[in-house]
Amino acid sequence: MPGDPRVTRHAFEARARAAAEAGFTGLCLHFRDYEAQIGAGIGEADLCAILAAHGLVDNSIEFLRDWFEPTPSAEANIALALKAAACFRANFISVGADLGSGTMPVAAMGPRFAALCTRAREEGVDIALEIVAWSNVHDVATARELLAFAGPEAGLVIDSWHIFRGGVGLETLEALEGRQIKCIQLNDAGKTVVGPLRDDTMHRLFCGQGVFDLVALLDRLAGIGVDAPICVEVIAPEVADMAVSEVTRIGFETTMRIVAASQMMARSEA
Repeated sequence: MPGDPRVTRHAFEARARAAAEAGFTGLCLHFRDYEAQIGAGIGEADLCAILAAHGLVDNSIEFLRDWFEPTPSAEANIALALKAAACFRANFISVGADLGSGTMPVAAMGPRFAALCTRAREEGVDIALEIVAWSNVHDVATARELLAFAGPEAGLVIDSWHIFRGGVGLETLEALEGRQIKCIQLNDAGKTVVGPLRDDTMHRLFCGQGVFDLVALLDRLAGIGVDAPICVEVIAPEVADMAVSEVTRIGFETTMRIVAASQMMARSEA
């Protein structure tokens, strides 16, 4: 849970098995999850073997948010995320921009973003910047500005919650190239915003249970040629308390109904 100190109740193998049985082909794992597993005495080889045994290959690492700060803790987090990515054979590491004050100039972050992307590439993993509604990178134009500092391997995470709650016009997505999208995160939310956005983000719903026009979002992304993994990111205390097999089953079924109704499915079947 972002912003919450709780660690998952579910064993790593149980999560991997439930995800695979539901139909998923990968997991988005926090680098702190890797740290917790190693701390519990599970070896890297065992973690990698569990993912492989369940056919989970579309894996990624969440979520660096202090990479631009010149501090020992930021460096430690980057190093830990890179180790986690290597262990889980992740395709990318997702990062946020200034989620604190949201006021840091993008130009000031650019050189550090470029350095992070270069360092990650040397380790065989891409960096994917997530547009976050309350950060200083909250729209497509600003995201493109920061991406311009890095090489072509850098890209974006498109999270439906941040797109719709942040008021990002779907038409602005057409300024992107399909190859720039590394991942699409799908979820839903109610009509009413509950408190500040950073609080409301903790009350997400499964796809189709809220008011987001998720089919329209996928159609826009299909229109620019996006060919990226689609994942489910439903952050909510109620979901965290559910049985893991129920979470994966509902998450997969509700999301696939949205995907099946979109042009994204038509492209994948063409």
